[in-house]
Amino acid sequence: MTEADEPRLITPISQRQFELYALSLDHGPNFDPAHIFGSYQVGRGGASGCILLDPEQCAFTSLALRRRVDHCWVKVDESGPWPTPEAALDRLSISVRGGAAPEPLPPGARRRPLMALGECYLALPNPDANFVTDFQTNNFASRLFELYLLACFREQGLVVRQVHVSPDFWIEKDGDGCWIEAVTANSETPRAGGIGKWVHAPEDRIERLTGSPAERFAKTLRSKLKRNYHELEHVKGQPFALAIADFHASGSMVWSREALVSYLYGLRADVVGDGVERRAIATPIANLTGRDSIPAGLFRDQAFAHLSAVVFSNAATLAKFNRMGFLAGWRPPSLEMTRHGILVNRTPGALEPIDFDLYVDSAEYQALWPGGEAWCQELEVFHNPLATHQIPFALIPGAAHWFERDGNIVCSTIWASSVLSSVTHLHMVGQPDTTSGVRTQSEA
Repeated sequence: MTEADEPRLITPISQRQFELYALSLDHGPNFDPAHIFGSYQVGRGGASGCILLDPEQCAFTSLALRRRVDHCWVKVDESGPWPTPEAALDRLSISVRGGAAPEPLPPGARRRPLMALGECYLALPNPDANFVTDFQTNNFASRLFELYLLACFREQGLVVRQVHVSPDFWIEKDGDGCWIEAVTANSETPRAGGIGKWVHAPEDRIERLTGSPAERFAKTLRSKLKRNYHELEHVKGQPFALAIADFHASGSMVWSREALVSYLYGLRADVVGDGVERRAIATPIANLTGRDSIPAGLFRDQAFAHLSAVVFSNAATLAKFNRMGFLAGWRPPSLEMTRHGILVNRTPGALEPIDFDLYVDSAEYQALWPGGEAWCQELEVFHNPLATHQIPFALIPGAAHWFERDGNIVCSTIWASSVLSSVTHLHMVGQPDTTSGVRTQSEA
């Protein structure tokens, strides 16, 4: 084989790698009722594709993707049905056009610059012109959160549009839809850049639940609500949600989640009793205990009935992107990755979480969830019980949904294992462990 022939060679790749590329499709890597039978790449990655098997029809389909000149993936062919996978692969081998020049930009399209978090950025329908440069400023966290949300939505088969300057996303599935505006809770004194010193949770439990961490969430959400997105013509009469992530300090996302819940519902989680009588109760609170004494219970105020829900995740981190790339096969041969943290304990009456410490590529880690780790496992939707326009659970099926029932806040989730918080460590085998400070958080 000559060097000129190499770009035309079609070779198998992992399904997870192809699913990253397929985030660029309108519905992401979701092909129901068909499923991926085989995934392929041409040469060094200018073209890719898969063979789909429809078990109901016992037929195969070929799906071809090619890079544009700005490296974005575009679908160039979808053909079938084919009676055998060999016939589908023959078609795929032709339609990917190995060795051909990249696809041109459509008329009027803006060429995108390259960036490190490539595949998710390239999958964005219409990113801001300053999206890449924001990664070099204090807006890094905000942009990272948007990429994470896109991956979560597309993974679940949602149509994601960016047809207006704001809100950030319109998501839609099976006739249901919602506008999403993303925001991050940041430090009041922004860091000059880089990863700061790890910040631990306040030792005082009340401060952690209803003090300055809760006030930071409250100020961030209230600031966004003042923009009255619900009054925009394209938003009126439709569900609207704010999506929030906490980046106010290095490590704060690992422990600040409960402060958000306290603020939204005006309830503080307390533990009472001893021994077998020990149990959790919800204690109503009127105000947060920070210096500004902000009223608690955003979801108790009829003035905010236009806010359908607050979407939250503590996994919009480089560690999450690193893990997903690692699992897709993008890793140095000597790289080891471990994740340790705590899982929700679903034993009735249990108040303490379950510890875990596992290699990310181990069978035990992947067995925590059907199909292994997914983008959306750390995504949570807190529903406003007073909302004028409710968000159906089925719109974001992979999220954990929190809602009020008979005066209690309860959760519905498809995941048996839910990570509350975690840290991810990277280590090059045979070298000193100098990279173990790479940290993430996790869900629920």
